[in-house]
Amino acid sequence: MFFMAIGETIFNHPELRFYDLLFPWIMAIGVLGFVTAWLVISILEWTDLTRYIWHLPLAFLALVVLFGSLIGIALLP
Repeated sequence: MFFMAIGETIFNHPELRFYDLLFPWIMAIGVLGFVTAWLVISILEWTDLTRYIWHLPLAFLALVVLFGSLIGIALLP
């Protein structure tokens, strides 16, 4: 599978190297989850479906956790 090949090569190390900066791979997963949730919320706002959401910041936080967990499971080393 494509995701397993990425997970085995890139995220197999505890840190990701960006020039001379090392940061944990879970930080990259969190950023990907944040960006994905931001895109979903922006699409919901564009289609005016956020009026059905009771507490938008709480829903955004829940989507960040959801997408971060799903991406983390898919790219698990």
